[in-house]
Amino acid sequence: PLRLTIQSHGFMTAIVEPLNSTNSIVQSRAALAVAAMGCDAEARTELRNSGGLEPLVKLLHSKNDEVRRNACWAVMVCASDELTAAEMTRLGALDILDEINLSIGRKNNFSEAALEKILDHNLPQKYSQMGFLASTNIILDGFYDYGQVKPGEKLLSLEELCAQELNDHRAIILINAKLSELEHQAISISVEEKPQETTASRIGVSASNIRKSSRNKFV
Repeated sequence: PLRLTIQSHGFMTAIVEPLNSTNSIVQSRAALAVAAMGCDAEARTELRNSGGLEPLVKLLHSKNDEVRRNACWAVMVCASDELTAAEMTRLGALDILDEINLSIGRKNNFSEAALEKILDHNLPQKYSQMGFLASTNIILDGFYDYGQVKPGEKLLSLEELCAQELNDHRAIILINAKLSELEHQAISISVEEKPQETTASRIGVSASNIRKSSRNKFV
């Protein structure tokens, strides 16, 4: 395919410079190009490794409607994998998208989709902020329900929450289904101590059952 041929020539590395341009037309076209090429996992990795995510996220601040729209589109496409979504969150994409979507004049269909796509890789934040999860969102160990937060409000991490003193606020529900090492050891010991049936005892029981069945037939 043509896209893969273009990508093989280091397209995502080359697009970083246009993303850093001060010309709104160049910015818009560069963001649109990222949206077109970012559907490939290797392309997203190259963009991430070449430092292209930072200027892309900065374009979300643009006052130019077309630049902002195309930047939102590119962010939505690039948020298809967890590593890229996490890096854009670290760069502030989540906060900027929250601000955009709170503004009637600045938000667009791509800004809303980009926000939800990033939140798909941060389910605690998504559930606290939106109040629901999609049927495709799979809850894994480490998910926690902090309670409702307003758009733009930072959700504290588990580490930050654990550092707080106990209070009478709403309890935080944490999903942690993994067995600890001590629990694994306890289960192993109990299995080892359980009496094992010998082959002879199983044969004896089977023979006894056969004899009882035969006697019942002749009675």
